[in-house]
Amino acid sequence: MATYSIDLCVKSLARKTKIELVIPSLNLQGCLKNNDDNYYQNSEKKYPLIIFLHGFGDDLNGWQCNTPIIKMCEENGVAACFINGENKWYLNMGPIDDFYSLIERDVTDFLYGNFKCMSKDMPLIIAGVSMGGYGALYHYLKNTDKYAACVALSPATKPDFLDEAKIGSLRDLFLAKKEENLNIYLSIGTKDFIYAPSMDLNAFLKENETGVAYRVVEDADHSWTFWSKEIHEVFAYLKKLDFIK
Repeated sequence: MATYSIDLCVKSLARKTKIELVIPSLNLQGCLKNNDDNYYQNSEKKYPLIIFLHGFGDDLNGWQCNTPIIKMCEENGVAACFINGENKWYLNMGPIDDFYSLIERDVTDFLYGNFKCMSKDMPLIIAGVSMGGYGALYHYLKNTDKYAACVALSPATKPDFLDEAKIGSLRDLFLAKKEENLNIYLSIGTKDFIYAPSMDLNAFLKENETGVAYRVVEDADHSWTFWSKEIHEVFAYLKKLDFIK
């Protein structure tokens, strides 16, 4: 995998932000066997893209440091982008803290505009843990025409200090999309401190026939130990949908 650490000026934050990017590339054996001096220039390969969102108090390195995500992206021919969401829930928190537009406009425009191996014709997936799980659900449900699938591991589904009257609750967003075929991988552990409210949401999703339900994992808690294991289930889910090879 080719890895990039990118400092990017963005309108949504009126400042620089950092993203991490990994793109499939030739490994050492592939390089040694390659006889095309213009391999990458001549390549027409396009890759699915997964945008990864971290949890509260973490940063864009959380996924890479705590899961085998890079290896799994390499094995499955997937590009991955890791967003630095600070503690802003991936929402518009003000004119220079618009983390919603950071994802929906600035980062995706930059990636599609500067890397020919990324194309809007390929699946775009958004994934997150905890706070990032909330962000993944929110962005997906607001933009089901854009995202092929959503992955939300132990998502915080109702942050206490957010004014849902202004931004819309996840329940409202689910109801607005209940007639659509939603591709959402949603999971929670029985030892998670948000297990009870998660099961309340699960009952709501089933009662309103959204076609979405939690995968409940016994004895799992709210940690990277659980999420690192879940990522294997996630890739199996995405393969089943034929979004990755």
